[in-house]
Amino acid sequence: MPQLRQDPIAGYWVVIATERAKRPHTFTQAPKEHTKPGRECPFCEGNERMTPAEVIAYRKPGSTPDSPGWYLRVVPNLYPAFGPAEGSLYPHQVGMYAVMQALGVHEVIIDGPDHHNDLGSLSVEQVATVVKAYVERYLAHKDNPIIKYILIIVNHGQEAGASREHPHSQLFGTPLVPAMIEQELAGTKLYQQKTGRCVYCAMLEEELQLGDRLIYENGSFVAFAPYASRVPFEMWILPRHHSSHFEVINEMQRYLFAESLHAVLGKLQQGLNDPPFNLYIHTTPCHDEAGGVYHWHVEILPKLSIAAGFELGSGIMINTATPESAAEFLCSIPI
Repeated sequence: MPQLRQDPIAGYWVVIATERAKRPHTFTQAPKEHTKPGRECPFCEGNERMTPAEVIAYRKPGSTPDSPGWYLRVVPNLYPAFGPAEGSLYPHQVGMYAVMQALGVHEVIIDGPDHHNDLGSLSVEQVATVVKAYVERYLAHKDNPIIKYILIIVNHGQEAGASREHPHSQLFGTPLVPAMIEQELAGTKLYQQKTGRCVYCAMLEEELQLGDRLIYENGSFVAFAPYASRVPFEMWILPRHHSSHFEVINEMQRYLFAESLHAVLGKLQQGLNDPPFNLYIHTTPCHDEAGGVYHWHVEILPKLSIAAGFELGSGIMINTATPESAAEFLCSIPI
């Protein structure tokens, strides 16, 4: 019989359609034909002239900016959704509608010179370098009074919205706190008022105790399939101990976080033949005064199903794979 499950933080409901559930292995994707690196890819080494001038780069000694010899590059997005990072927001009304300038930041973090190796197939050390860039670019923008929130994302695969195959991440600095974050913050504060506890810490305790949705853990991070998974094989990665701000992680935590990303994305890649997915980091807003009640985390949503009329019309997702069976399948994939 299908179940309705509720997320204890944001309050949304999902249908776990056990009557329609597929066996986890049936979500495996068909083999993909990758495009070859070359002149057409602006993110490949040797094509640095095809991107805006780099903001930062980790390079071999002696190499010069915007030339070959880099391990990672960060460049402004050629077609930014937000920017520039200064000026007047000019909030005003147009009749009954509110509008303002979309000031902010939109950067591309090119994970490495290799055209095919993404976070699940790079070495843990290389993923740690990407995480280092995430933190460095976050810190570069967090004190800008224009920017209220910084969202770091990965769109992997065309179906997930990636316009370039070459592995990369994106950083958005927005002049408002997104509604989804506001909803999570409100749920976190409400839970703390009712119980005196962090809802994410309580969730971690329960998942570690039950164990049937756990996918991976190390000394600092835990990955699991959330109880109210919205899509098949949804995964979250949480710091094991309460931490409200992503950008404060130290070098050892960066490595262990990279180890977690590498492990769960590697399992997804190997177990389901490299499916498309969206990944994003949710953390406390830049100028938040909530006293550290939030618990930063990563959410990974594979694109293995399509939101149809019911989902779009009701806002209630139908998930045809139980999180328990998804976690069991992923745990069976060696890393």
